[in-house]
Amino acid sequence: MQTLWAQKAKLGTTEYYIAKMTAEDLVNTIGLAVELPEWKDMTPDEKMQREPDINRVVNEICPYFSEDPDRFFGCLIIDIYIGYDNIVFEPITKFVDKSKLTASYNIVLENVGFLTLPGKERLIALDGQHRLLAMKLCLKGASAISVAMLGNKKMTPQMMALEPHPELAEEEISVIFVEHRDNLKIRKIFNKVNKYARQTGRGQNIITADDDIFATIARRLFAEGEVLHKIGKNELVNWSSNTLSQRSKQLTTVSALYTIAETISKDRGWSAKIMPDDKKAIEEVFEENTDFWRQLLNGMKVYREYLELTRLDKPISQLREDNLLMKPVTHMALAYVAYIAKQKGKVWKDIVEKLDKVDWSMDNPVWFNILVIPAKKKKVITGKESIHAAGLVISYMVMGDLMNKYEINEVKDIIRNSTNGANDKLPEIIQ
Repeated sequence: MQTLWAQKAKLGTTEYYIAKMTAEDLVNTIGLAVELPEWKDMTPDEKMQREPDINRVVNEICPYFSEDPDRFFGCLIIDIYIGYDNIVFEPITKFVDKSKLTASYNIVLENVGFLTLPGKERLIALDGQHRLLAMKLCLKGASAISVAMLGNKKMTPQMMALEPHPELAEEEISVIFVEHRDNLKIRKIFNKVNKYARQTGRGQNIITADDDIFATIARRLFAEGEVLHKIGKNELVNWSSNTLSQRSKQLTTVSALYTIAETISKDRGWSAKIMPDDKKAIEEVFEENTDFWRQLLNGMKVYREYLELTRLDKPISQLREDNLLMKPVTHMALAYVAYIAKQKGKVWKDIVEKLDKVDWSMDNPVWFNILVIPAKKKKVITGKESIHAAGLVISYMVMGDLMNKYEINEVKDIIRNSTNGANDKLPEIIQ
């Protein structure tokens, strides 16, 4: 039995109770739907939610809950699956002299009081099962992983390495209790809660992520006084969207900056989930990113022209229309070139001088089916594969004489695939 301070409320036909519980009480009293004895025999129409993704829990949510001092979870919705009629709610007005309270207090306190769970009910996490599972694994370690949680997955080294964190037992989590009258209503609640909870976009995540090293580097690049800071009233970086319109005056996107930071620091072994402790290394990588942009802006004709037009507050749509250097996907491909140049011991400034001699027109057949769809109205190809392929082809064009046979063969394969086998001739190496 446990008694919670709670508030009674009603929305539509659903009565519910708002309360708080410690992490320890949550993991000891609230179960997962997938652990119900009848779960495996339920039809798709009877199951009230999806099965949990334990890999996501172990690799993403557990590190956040156990390591981030500023951790915070939203309210869990708890389904009183069995035993709703046994729970007792007693308003505070039951224990005080109503005659000594004003009418406004009496009205409010009728819905505030004590919720007693006798212990015979069965409670399951309706919304928040991944957070609940993370708390259970953080408090109890790998021993808490059950066959039901795994589903058809196997134990991974990350799962086996989970250690108990008993110090998290007293963390307080807000909860909402709802009655399980029938599966249809509960399924509807689960569906609507998740359907209308819109995920934040990639750009918004980058802007607000303070524990993601690549996001912090990306944001810092266009902070005041930095290499991509706005010119006059014109922003150089679109930080609210992942794309640039033809009429946009911005040079690139915060999403591209993020990918570039990831690429340039590839050999550091950094993760977006854990902030590195080495401040010196962080500064080194930030300077590498700054140098990447500074050399491009100063060393390439199209960027010098872009900066001049931006200073004069003039349109750049004509400049953007046919030049791949004005496309964020190309910026990301160039970061791959910068990474390879560093591996080859080349100075980025010297590579930029060669890049300025490349034909970046969307009509250049070299880019067809690599960066450009060669239709009547040409479109840029985006995606990781295109960035990687374009990065290798560009790298060959500016430092092919330094590439080994395996890298050269990969470039040949890219070109062969882009021409459907009609041609595997390598582009000329720029001197």
